[in-house]
Amino acid sequence: MSKIGATVAALLALAGGSAALAAPSVGKTTVLGPFVGVQAKLHPDNVSPNPIRFYGTDLGFSYQYKGQLQFLFGDTMATEQGEPIEASTGRLHEDSFGSVDLAAAGDPSKFAPGNVPLIRLGQNPGSSEMAAIDPGHAMEGFKTPVGGFSNGLQEFGLFFTYKPRGCTSDEQCPDGLQCDTGLGYIGQPPSADEGHTFGCVDGSLPQCVADTLTDAQGQAVPDSGLCVDRGSTYYADTPIGRVGALGVRLLVGTRDPDVPKRYTTDHIWLTSRFMNPSVRTVRHFDPAHPDASDFRPATAPAPTARVFVWGRPGFDGVNATGRTLGQYFAWADLPAGPGYDWKLHYFTGLDEQGRPRFSDEETEAAALDLDSTRDGVQPAEALDIVNQVSIAWVEPLRKWIMFYGGGMSTLPIAPALTLCGVLQVFTGPECTQVKVGDGGFYMRSADAPWGPWTPPQEVIAGGDPAVPGSGQYGAGGMLRHPDCTESNCAPHTVARDVNPGEYGFFYSANIIEQWTRPAGNGVDLIWNASTWDPYRVILLRTHIDP
Repeated sequence: MSKIGATVAALLALAGGSAALAAPSVGKTTVLGPFVGVQAKLHPDNVSPNPIRFYGTDLGFSYQYKGQLQFLFGDTMATEQGEPIEASTGRLHEDSFGSVDLAAAGDPSKFAPGNVPLIRLGQNPGSSEMAAIDPGHAMEGFKTPVGGFSNGLQEFGLFFTYKPRGCTSDEQCPDGLQCDTGLGYIGQPPSADEGHTFGCVDGSLPQCVADTLTDAQGQAVPDSGLCVDRGSTYYADTPIGRVGALGVRLLVGTRDPDVPKRYTTDHIWLTSRFMNPSVRTVRHFDPAHPDASDFRPATAPAPTARVFVWGRPGFDGVNATGRTLGQYFAWADLPAGPGYDWKLHYFTGLDEQGRPRFSDEETEAAALDLDSTRDGVQPAEALDIVNQVSIAWVEPLRKWIMFYGGGMSTLPIAPALTLCGVLQVFTGPECTQVKVGDGGFYMRSADAPWGPWTPPQEVIAGGDPAVPGSGQYGAGGMLRHPDCTESNCAPHTVARDVNPGEYGFFYSANIIEQWTRPAGNGVDLIWNASTWDPYRVILLRTHIDP
């Protein structure tokens, strides 16, 4: 291709045209081994003088801050039986954190099975107790960090609470969300900080509380419901479609530099389309001149330094019923210090010149094009099992790279989840129509953060639990299978064991962009992923061909 042709193709790609440059392709993926949790080595500082009480954890979202790779982990267990990591708070705070010194582990080409960098886990001074993240709100199980970032001077975190908002009218719902007065809740009321609140259709279950609000005298407010997003790709006028489109609270906070487990809660963001976000910083982005962008991670506050946020309205979709997990994009100014504004600008499409348009209303956000090989915008996600999504700018390729997917257990759990077990929690009775596939991770790529994104390519297969030894279920694999009995089979985590036939699955891919390096004719990406059974985070290397 001539230079002129290449330039035209690149500009068309940025504008969402169909003449995009050839997409990167997935090469070899190598499992480097356990990174943190079951079978992973502990950092010497967590061994002496006070051996840390730690068994397993998940997630592990990463960002760089002052020469350190910071990792935010999810629900963490002190023992295999699931004891809390901070006994003083019971199970009020269960998330953990860790760090890797980039000076000591800055050459990812040396990473190999048996040579994985050690994470120094957060530990309460003078004790064997792990330090649990506290953003000033309850963070029991299923409430977790969903991302972190830095402006070079401070650290910030995003936290998922799954707490909806009660309402009696649309005016009580922010950002264009609407009040569904036919919804109630199971568990704790929406106003309660502690505990869990799950949406339900009034009268659908005996446990469903129809009125979500109370007045000053503590009396139920008639015809009160929950805020929902009827324009989301996940919404449908069905019981599970209505509940699946709830707006839920994400917390945005600043980390305490002296007590790293503590965060302020600076903003409460009620969102539906971004309830499952991926967050990155960039050095320069001007929506009026997107072709002049510098997508490398920001290292200091600047007038045009931004936070990019991609979002999905859930973790598991049901394409068979039309409830697909569309991808959305927004940006905010990179916080420069205390008192910062968390104002999101949501991508709504391209203008006639191919420039991106943005709105301050989330309900005007447009689902991104997820198939660059076809004309027009194709908003449907090809996969049902999305889990967490990781998106990073890979400078040597000049591409945005997305990793996502994984698996989900469908083993029945009595007495309530007899159809599909854990998957039923996310998709209700529609779980029988969800395509789990081989539980693998997938890659997409794009020239612009809003796409168009290439169709998914598999990065690594999890395996078919009905086929012992497939994927990662065999000897030496990362996932437990009850039929694998050799000494090097993945071990079984007994905590919350609900079925003797329990098998493992992948979730929560996270690209560690600071360890991206050119290799051969392409690049090597280092990334981590979570496994349930056993409960841990593993480290992987994937080669991407240009």
